[in-house]
Amino acid sequence: MKVFTQIENVRQYPPVYMALGTFDGIHIGHQAIIKRTAQQARSKNCSSAVFTFSNHPLNVIDADRCPPLIITNQEKVDLIAELGVDMLFNVPFTTELLRLTPEKFLQKIVNNINLRHVVVGANFTYGYRGAGTPALLTTAGSKHGFTVDVVNMVDVEGVIVSSTTIRQLVADGAVKPAADLLGRPATITGKIIEGDQRGRKLGFPTANLAIPQGLLVPADGVYAVYVHNETGEKLSGVANIGNNPTFTRQTRRIEVHILDFDRFIYGQRLKIEFIDRIRGEIAFTSIEQLKQQMKADIEFARKNYFVS
Repeated sequence: MKVFTQIENVRQYPPVYMALGTFDGIHIGHQAIIKRTAQQARSKNCSSAVFTFSNHPLNVIDADRCPPLIITNQEKVDLIAELGVDMLFNVPFTTELLRLTPEKFLQKIVNNINLRHVVVGANFTYGYRGAGTPALLTTAGSKHGFTVDVVNMVDVEGVIVSSTTIRQLVADGAVKPAADLLGRPATITGKIIEGDQRGRKLGFPTANLAIPQGLLVPADGVYAVYVHNETGEKLSGVANIGNNPTFTRQTRRIEVHILDFDRFIYGQRLKIEFIDRIRGEIAFTSIEQLKQQMKADIEFARKNYFVS
């Protein structure tokens, strides 16, 4: 997949079938749009493409209202590549783009890309103040020489799949139902930082990850997780997210105890894959009570999630 950070001077490519959208999270609804684009392009011997933004538009429109990102920009690129498109236009959303009317936004695209067909979701908007709609896009397509395919919203057991719904589920700690809408588990990737070694002293050594700024993080509590390290291993673990109220620590972080693992991994980057929430965060009255609960959490995870 070729990745472009701008759309100028790319008309030399064959006619393009393009999916348009912000695509935060690349959930199953987004996947349906992108897969359809790739399939239709192949059937017509055309190039397939995705046009999206490398940053969330609300970060420019109104930063205070910008939601946490479900995935990083690099994860977004990687997930789109897995869906089999030929090109990705991963363009920064800027104040210049913000001011473009729907017609001028489309004009910018058709002036630079040999556009033949566009695929969007039913809730797609574009242009200044989101004034552009799928209906307006279809009308504009007749003028500019491209056709439009509008994909209906996807639902899972009556729940409409959207980035907003997924954010709420993850923020509430409901990572298991969120995974059904994402089409994969919610994840966080971060670098291991030096902790206070308290877990090791308690008999449960942990890898400590700083909370990535601007990214969606599950609610405080204890989770069954898979841990992917830099060597490609997929390991079972139990993660705690929170401020560790038993020790009155104020900095929120992720602490991961990897089961049956005792190797030096400081400085590595880990991807944490959240399977399910075991419980919420608790302030214990004694260290012994904390140790007993940690032991119970690990035993529960082994029994319910990591049966060999």
